[in-house]
Amino acid sequence: MDEIEVRELVPSEYKEWDLIVEKVQPGTLFHTSQWLEICRDVLAKDLRIYGCFRNGELVGGCPLFIKNIKGMLKVATSTCDMTSYSGPLIKESVSSKASKRVQETHEILNPLREFLCKQGFDSIHLTFSPGFEDIRPFTWNGWDSTVHYTHYLNLKDNVDNNTSRKIRRELKTATEAGLKTRALNDPETYYRLLSMVYEKQNLEPPLPREFFERVFKLIQEKDIGYMFVSETPEGEAVAAHLNLYGKKCIVTWTSALNPAFGRLGPNALLYYHEFLDLQSRNFEYMNVMAANIPKFADFIMGFSPELIPYYSVTMESKKYSIAKTLYKTTHKESY
Repeated sequence: MDEIEVRELVPSEYKEWDLIVEKVQPGTLFHTSQWLEICRDVLAKDLRIYGCFRNGELVGGCPLFIKNIKGMLKVATSTCDMTSYSGPLIKESVSSKASKRVQETHEILNPLREFLCKQGFDSIHLTFSPGFEDIRPFTWNGWDSTVHYTHYLNLKDNVDNNTSRKIRRELKTATEAGLKTRALNDPETYYRLLSMVYEKQNLEPPLPREFFERVFKLIQEKDIGYMFVSETPEGEAVAAHLNLYGKKCIVTWTSALNPAFGRLGPNALLYYHEFLDLQSRNFEYMNVMAANIPKFADFIMGFSPELIPYYSVTMESKKYSIAKTLYKTTHKESY
């Protein structure tokens, strides 16, 4: 097999990267250059997309955000705020033999791992998207691994048969209150609801308004998603889901709720009507990214989802490990 060359992509090659993202099953919107550039521009990130080439053909790669901590530590991660996964991708094998597919996967991931280890990073953290299962080229070479979870709601099922008694009560309450749902692509409405969630906790929203404005613009330009809202009979939006189109699925990326209306069941109503709408459009499942937070996971279990694992791997230098230990010790003592 021909050797794999790994190097940083130049911006003119990003379209080629996006083609790989589009073709391979684990590829997500979070891998696309458009999404990564929003993160880079709004959050002032140092973005690099490393590509794996075989005989000049791009066959894989990995986007990374690079950060220098006080000029002492160089840290690389494939994720950032509200971008849960955007790790390595490889061109999928056409072989029908499992052994051949594994071989081809490792022939790309091993050179990628070796290349990243030579870039002088004190810490590298890669989070693979759901569906990317073979992370052994990293774990077999000393990288630590962690399992995370998301929920898939099967859109082929009958939603009424799978809802819990609690969810049915919330749906009844929402209906009696006259709540309705509809699509509404309005960043101001979304950010207002999101701000309410964090104001109740005396916190600022996790990302600036500009980030969501850029995402909404991308949604409209590329038709890659939509916002669904619950409204009062007077037309006031009280809850919203921002959904992104994936392969055969919808990704429920983020949600927001006016806390004053939480007991009226607007969130349950949103999921229920989204479920029916997506079924009519022949999507296979909803990827509800809420399985790693106990409160949200408990709520979504009322719709009988399937629990889906995905993985991350981490490599840290001794210098980084010592610095992390000192940081934790210092903050624990000050607390």
